[in-house]
Amino acid sequence: MCISMASKMYATDSKVRWFASEGDINSKLASIIGKKFETYREKWDAVNRFELETDFPLFLQLETNQICNLLCPSCPIGQPEAYTKYISSEKMDWELYQKIILEGEKYDCPSMEPQGTNEPFLDQNLENYIKFAADHGFIDIMLNTNGTILSEERARKVLKSGITRLRFSLDAATKETYEKVRLGAKYDVTMKNIERFLEIKKQEKFELPMVGVNFCKTKFNEHEEDKFIEKWIDKVDFFVIQDFQPPDLDTNYTAFLPSKSNLRESIQESGYNCQQPWQRVLVRSNGEVCPCCAFFSTELSLGNMKEHNLHELWISKEMRELRSMHKLGKYGENPWCKKCVNHMGGEYGDSQLIDIKTPSKN
Repeated sequence: MCISMASKMYATDSKVRWFASEGDINSKLASIIGKKFETYREKWDAVNRFELETDFPLFLQLETNQICNLLCPSCPIGQPEAYTKYISSEKMDWELYQKIILEGEKYDCPSMEPQGTNEPFLDQNLENYIKFAADHGFIDIMLNTNGTILSEERARKVLKSGITRLRFSLDAATKETYEKVRLGAKYDVTMKNIERFLEIKKQEKFELPMVGVNFCKTKFNEHEEDKFIEKWIDKVDFFVIQDFQPPDLDTNYTAFLPSKSNLRESIQESGYNCQQPWQRVLVRSNGEVCPCCAFFSTELSLGNMKEHNLHELWISKEMRELRSMHKLGKYGENPWCKKCVNHMGGEYGDSQLIDIKTPSKN
């Protein structure tokens, strides 16, 4: 992969690599938001080095629903086996969302994302979720979208909401590949929506959000990685290259694995230390609190927000043991963590094979 030397690489964790098109995104955000942002990122870096164990997560991922308009094969919504196990029709109600945000405010939590396994713009209340968090002390509010339904009206609303980072998940550089890996999407429509969003942001002089594009690398799109970077490097603030994560752990996804993966090679050579239980929690739409963002993370549920609070679960014996385990690289002590790391490392054992879902040839 050839990336301009002017680009700077950083990471949210070892599975996701961010490349800033010009300078450092976090430095830009600090110049806009101020000292509080710098302090938060210093803590984030210390947490990622396993040097700081906070008394409350630095990042809250709040899944308000599990609804999407696409059937991408790399997502449980697009895989029948994973859908049955991990997708729920239950929605997070406003009262529960408020409860979580207000607890985050109490503990000075700096960052959040009102999204999980879904397309956020299908929720007409999305901007209210963002604004409520911004009004209650969250300074880094981020969002991923497939961009397929981002109208001019919604673009203007989200630009005024308090959002800090907005990422378009695209996974391809050409129409042909895009419509294979993003099942149900139309390439020309999505490109038009993104271009118009960028125009409005520039014309109306919004400093935020920082805008990026995402490329989840699989066997089906890896040939377009360089072309993807070339296409977007001068148009957005950052781009993200993400390693494929399996939608579930009871199925063999080796057919999805790219021919080369730095993460896979690193796991095979030296093991793995997961940073997510040190950084965050994910609250599913049904209230289950999970220690990571994996599609199957409910298998590691710490409890339900309808019966607990986040601080209680964050400092629980189970969560502290999980953090210690990953700091020491002993992921094999937890059967679900072991399966997750093995799958990221390309080891599937005797898992049942699946049929890869592809678009019809109409």
